[in-house]
Amino acid sequence: MVPLMPFGRKANQLVGHMWCHLTQGALAISVGMYKRIRGLENLPKGPCILVAKHQSAWETLTFHTVVPDPAYILKKELTRIPLMGQFLLFSGQIAVDRSAGSSALKDMIKGAERALEDGRQIVIFPEGTRTPPGSDRPYHPGIYALYKAFPNTPVIPVAINSGMFWGRHSFMKYGGEVTMEFLPAIEPDLDRKTFMKTIKSRIDDRTRELEREAQAEFNLPTLTSRDVEIEEAREKAEAEQQEAKTAIPMKSVDQEKTPS
Repeated sequence: MVPLMPFGRKANQLVGHMWCHLTQGALAISVGMYKRIRGLENLPKGPCILVAKHQSAWETLTFHTVVPDPAYILKKELTRIPLMGQFLLFSGQIAVDRSAGSSALKDMIKGAERALEDGRQIVIFPEGTRTPPGSDRPYHPGIYALYKAFPNTPVIPVAINSGMFWGRHSFMKYGGEVTMEFLPAIEPDLDRKTFMKTIKSRIDDRTRELEREAQAEFNLPTLTSRDVEIEEAREKAEAEQQEAKTAIPMKSVDQEKTPS
């Protein structure tokens, strides 16, 4: 589908839609993994902000098969992947340089504004990375920035139990129906503390219920607190390694500032 890349954003979105549908079809045939979508009555027609739990690669596929024109907020490093990175840029995804501080937030708002003006659906994963089922990772404040910047745009929490079927570091994938549930929109005009507490509790609480439901219905392996601890420790180590690669040693900076 590479020849379609030069033909604009909509052509590239078509590539994304087709690839995601094909991949989900392959999952259904190979391991019997299907999608179960709930709460579509809470999904508005037109632009909105979808704040989603992120446990697996599954939801990055599934939003493309459920909403008509998603715009993902993603880390800039992904745009450096050959071909895939160019596709992400050409299809109008919103790349954010997380090391850029306040300017990253401004770039995110600008990108979201363009997407919403085009009638698209913003998809943001507030935990910043994939997390294992049962984890309690804090939400980044960027979601409040979007909520505040676009007060007339519905903010829809989304609960997902995909990590029960397709873990981040697991080779195994399990059959069954993975659930994505759209919850009622967050009330307008909440202060930051109330908003952050409200959206996290709604998503996390419903996610726990979906995880227990999947475990009982499809006889999935039991997840223990030790499993969560191991996964979170691995994620922390990976994050530290990434920071070590990109950070400028303070000693070098001091040397640059010292007159020769």
